[in-house]
Amino acid sequence: MSNTLYTATGCTRCKIVKNFMEERDIPYVEKDMKAEGKEEFQQFYKANRKYIYRGENGIEFPVFTDGDVIYQGIGPAVAYLLSRGKLDKFFSVGTLHKEWVDGIHVFRGNPEYAGEFIEVLRYLKNNNLKLQVDTKGKNSHILQQILDEGLGDAVIMDVLGPGELYSEILGEDIDINEVEKSIKTAANFPEFYFQTTVVPVVRQDGDTPEISYLAPEEVAEAAKLIEAVTGSKKNPYLIKLFKTKEAKDKRLKAVEPLSAAELLPYRSKARTYQVFTEVEKV
Repeated sequence: MSNTLYTATGCTRCKIVKNFMEERDIPYVEKDMKAEGKEEFQQFYKANRKYIYRGENGIEFPVFTDGDVIYQGIGPAVAYLLSRGKLDKFFSVGTLHKEWVDGIHVFRGNPEYAGEFIEVLRYLKNNNLKLQVDTKGKNSHILQQILDEGLGDAVIMDVLGPGELYSEILGEDIDINEVEKSIKTAANFPEFYFQTTVVPVVRQDGDTPEISYLAPEEVAEAAKLIEAVTGSKKNPYLIKLFKTKEAKDKRLKAVEPLSAAELLPYRSKARTYQVFTEVEKV
């Protein structure tokens, strides 16, 4: 297999990945898409368009391929080069730029590979990057280690809903004590905020399941949980709209989306427990 790294002239993140490969004697060929590699990258992109993310600011570089796999962005690329796929769920293509790196998902990855995950964060941090991580409550011990080592500059925590619905919304069993530990840890990061998306929930009432959105009172229970764990009503808290097109459950794709105005009763209820509650701007 031949390692190819598609870069862009002046791309600091590309340089960091190149340094990582050189430090570990990983052979590669560089193709600068703004110079001699422009035509080759255009051909590569055309052939692999569905695997390469293009955001509002264009394509995130670097893009790494060994002929079998494609990894885009600094976090996914370094993680793959270190672990050959073990850390895939911990990282995705980021959207933040300049010195910030996001797309770092504490809750998604296999905790067996926590050591390798932390090693990637150390490397990024040692290259003067600021790291924004996110979590939904799982792997609280990893979040705590990130805090203890000063590897995370900001954290976003999705508090999915009230305790009794948490596992249903997450799609897997989780101990609410684990969620509480993550909430407590998140509130100690240099920058943080909590958020809850008003999602439709499959509710089993008798033999026929029904689908309905979280009620304002249920979102208020999530805000109350944050207050109980942090001991504060003054945490930054955002209420978000559910995007039906992103639903993994086919049953939820057909649910009528809420409007931004319909979030206002949620904000009113949540402010009983989190006075800085705001709704997502769309």
